[in-house]
Amino acid sequence: MKQTIVLMTMAALFAACGAAPAPGEVGRKRAERDSLKSAYDALGLRIREIEDWLATNDTAVKRDLPMVKAQTVRISRFDHFVDVHGSVKADRAAALHALGGGRVRALHVSVGDRVRQGQLLISLDNDIVREQIVQARTGYELARTSYEKQDRLWKQQIGSEMQWLQAKAQMDQAKAGVDALEEQQRLSNITAPFDGVVDDIMVRVGDMAAPQVPVARVVDLTGAQLEADMPENYLGRIRKDSPARVRFPSLDTTFEAHVEHVGAYIDPANRTFKLVVHVPKGGGYIRPNLLSDISVLDQSIDSAFVVPNAAVLEDVSGQDYVFALTPGAGDEARAAKLPVRRVSEYKGLICIEPLERGALREGAQVVVEGARNVSNGQLVRMAAL
Repeated sequence: MKQTIVLMTMAALFAACGAAPAPGEVGRKRAERDSLKSAYDALGLRIREIEDWLATNDTAVKRDLPMVKAQTVRISRFDHFVDVHGSVKADRAAALHALGGGRVRALHVSVGDRVRQGQLLISLDNDIVREQIVQARTGYELARTSYEKQDRLWKQQIGSEMQWLQAKAQMDQAKAGVDALEEQQRLSNITAPFDGVVDDIMVRVGDMAAPQVPVARVVDLTGAQLEADMPENYLGRIRKDSPARVRFPSLDTTFEAHVEHVGAYIDPANRTFKLVVHVPKGGGYIRPNLLSDISVLDQSIDSAFVVPNAAVLEDVSGQDYVFALTPGAGDEARAAKLPVRRVSEYKGLICIEPLERGALREGAQVVVEGARNVSNGQLVRMAAL
């Protein structure tokens, strides 16, 4: 009996512990949970709306906007130059040789002296030629005397015509021999071939001068010119009399010039043609083989939109564009993407043409730094350059 009561009591306890809640309680809990979730989502949405409003209207809030630097677009003349390296070539620069050879007897000028055409520069010892001239003149005098006598006889109808012709031929032959020796003597002395400056003297008194070795150099700097090799793709863009700007780096000197000659031959080795630039007279600093930087004008646009090179970007489709800024409150502005076409560029500046007529005007601000972090229509903050 006692065991039966204990078993019944334990069964009642187990039944009480495993009893399920009423169905109405579960529904109420679920409804309460869904209500709280809806309220939570509504509060989050409202909080975001308030934060966005404060970001736009509350001056005490500093928005985290991309920082850019801008520059004003200007309409001006745009010149494009082709830059090449050149060197000075003297129109007249002669290395003088002793054609007859001989020992140097005297130097009549010094390095740096200005000389005139035909002026004696160096005398050579040519005693052998001088003695030959004396002998040749003696023979010529004899031949001339013989001819004069034969000529008188011939005029008197004495003698034959053949005798007269032989006498004349002998005299002419002797005269030609004298002239040849005198020319040889003249060539053995070094004279100036043109007006200029003695640039160098390579011999001293007593040295032997040989025909194949130069003994002096004379240079005329009044007609110096610059020569440069220009790539063949500029052949149709550079013409005679094109303006040029020349700078000598070693002298830190710059002057304006013009193209004197455009070569008609293209060197197959380096695909270049010869360009000659005239050097103004009076440049005492000009020296043959002096290196220079030559900038030749090949394109000029009177009125063009000019912006820095950094202002023009390229998108994934290969289209060039700039970001134009519309000023807003304070230092803020809104960026607008404007497609453009590159016309030309030189020395960090680009001449552009907007693809949409009227999209860009003089005085507009374009982004030159920070454009990579900007998208079309985005607000940005402008920093001072």
